[in-house]
Amino acid sequence: MYRFFLFLILLSFVSCSEEEKAKLDDAVDYSSMDLSNPPDTLWGVDVSHYQGRIDFDKLEEGAHFVILRATIGETGKCDQRFYGNYAKAAKSHLLVGFYHFFYFHCDGELQAKIFLDATNEKRNNFPLIIDFEESTVVNKRKESNIDTSTYHLRQMVDYLKCEGKEVMIYSNRHCYKRYGLEEKFSDVKLWVADYNSMFVTEDFPNCYIQQYACDGKVYGIDADVDLNVIVDSKMIIIPEDD
Repeated sequence: MYRFFLFLILLSFVSCSEEEKAKLDDAVDYSSMDLSNPPDTLWGVDVSHYQGRIDFDKLEEGAHFVILRATIGETGKCDQRFYGNYAKAAKSHLLVGFYHFFYFHCDGELQAKIFLDATNEKRNNFPLIIDFEESTVVNKRKESNIDTSTYHLRQMVDYLKCEGKEVMIYSNRHCYKRYGLEEKFSDVKLWVADYNSMFVTEDFPNCYIQQYACDGKVYGIDADVDLNVIVDSKMIIIPEDD
């Protein structure tokens, strides 16, 4: 019954019109949340410069968390809006996280260092997230070597762990299967993108976040945005140091 109720919420969240943007019934105020015992289910978005200017005051009305794209590949390049987005997100009542867009062909340790340089000393409530996915610009399927790609990914995961960081991998069903991520990275928590079925934690035991839509509408963001649900927040939300 509980899962059926959440499924109904998701249907209404995804199908809302431009005029009826998604808003949570029970908004959670980060400032008053006990991060050692957060609610099990949390709703949120991940953003990059593609979402344009974000009104974080309004975003708080329809989300519990925001995950920001921080860095890209091995060049040291940050997302165009990362620092501006972070400055506003850090002052908000939203839980905040970061992800790095991973380049399959590039040294993983170098990518880890770039990610750390951009995110160290910043407010962060999530594991550091590695976005591992194919695209039409980089990480092209026909040009990607599976063994090389996963070798570099393991480099990045291990370096971040050696620096005392918790790590999570984001990807989709296709990449998890093609690159054998579930078997090769059973020690890493997963964030799965799946727009065709709900509660994929039944298929991926290490999955704690599901991205269930890429064309969502929420307060504070005019562009389409990825929508996500955390199904067991106590396993991934990181309390901040006093």
